[in-house]
Amino acid sequence: MEWTKEGVTASPRFPIEGMVTRFMADENKLFGIELSTPGLKGQSGGPLFNKNGIVYGMQSSTKHLHLGFDIMNKEIMVNNTVKKVSDYSFIHLGQCIHVDIIKEFLKEKNVKFYEE
Repeated sequence: MEWTKEGVTASPRFPIEGMVTRFMADENKLFGIELSTPGLKGQSGGPLFNKNGIVYGMQSSTKHLHLGFDIMNKEIMVNNTVKKVSDYSFIHLGQCIHVDIIKEFLKEKNVKFYEE
C-alpha cells in the first residue's frame, strides 16, 4: 500500500487515532484486538496494520460500553433560554479479529497467503 498524489488529496489519511487499548482472549487464546475508536460504517472486513504495514487483524465490529454518566431532563441555559437535555454516555470501541485467527481459518480452508 502506498500514498500517491492522485485522487482526493484533501481527504484525511487517518481521521481517527485507533490506539490498541487491549487484547481480547478466551481460555488463554488470543482472538481479538480492541481499538480506542469505533469501526465506522463500511469498515468491517478492512485491515488493521501493524507499524510495519503488515496486516495484524481485520475490523469486525464496534462495541458500545455504557459509562453510567447519564443526564436525564436536566435544565441548562442556552442563549438565555432554559432547555431540557438528556444524554446517555457511551464509549465506542472498535474490535478486530487477530491475525492468528485469520491465519488458522486460511490454513483450514487451504488458502495460500504470504506469511513473515
